[in-house]
Amino acid sequence: MTSHLSVLLFSLIAVILPLRYGCMDIIGGHVVRPHSRPYMAAIQRKDLTVCGGALVEKQWVLTAAHCELSKSEARVVLGAHRPSIAEKDQQIFEVMHYFPNPQYDGSSKENDIMLLKLNDTAQLNKYVQLLPLPDSCEDIKPGTRCKVAGWGRTSSGKPSKYLQETSIAIVDRKSCKHSYRNNAKITSNMLCAAGKNKFFKRDACQGDSGGPLICAGQYSGIVSFGGRCGRRNMPGVYTRLTEKYVDWITKIVSLHRDP
Repeated sequence: MTSHLSVLLFSLIAVILPLRYGCMDIIGGHVVRPHSRPYMAAIQRKDLTVCGGALVEKQWVLTAAHCELSKSEARVVLGAHRPSIAEKDQQIFEVMHYFPNPQYDGSSKENDIMLLKLNDTAQLNKYVQLLPLPDSCEDIKPGTRCKVAGWGRTSSGKPSKYLQETSIAIVDRKSCKHSYRNNAKITSNMLCAAGKNKFFKRDACQGDSGGPLICAGQYSGIVSFGGRCGRRNMPGVYTRLTEKYVDWITKIVSLHRDP
């Protein structure tokens, strides 16, 4: 009888523990291998990472338009695993110019995309690399597996010291629109994504804004907004890297390239 009770007890623990303790990271993610995402940029205010981004050219970081800070208080850290402390592989820059998309709407978050021109060019090495813009700008099909990474708030409610990532999947816009109802307008310039397992919350959170959404190995979107982090039936919303946005990025970089 005792042995049967022991087996039952351990079986219950095996079921219960993942439900209570399974979502301890980004939201339901894990710490990445250091420098395995060498394109990641930490956008900081007073050594606190407030947004993420991706290095798309040696002097240019792509992020969300709502991440704009005053030049005097912003810095961009490349090559970081733990950006709040000095690591020997880090490259630190000031922001020379902000280029939010001219059609950005702060209330609706439509066109939530921005380029940062750094005050110097990044030195590419195994710790700092470019993230290529997408070759194809076709819409991403629902169910497509994606990854999102950042230093934002975790399930504990505190920002992560280390870069973390989680796996999510694209959600069809009709379902996403139903989830947000009148709280947000979901357009074709946006992607929605959430964790597939309803028992394990997976999501980006505050501080992850501007970070890249990688779908099927391709740079597909930018963390934009969401409901409560990891809230069931409330997918995260991402700016979709459309052909229009890629053309705009190429134009801005070309027009403002240093001689």
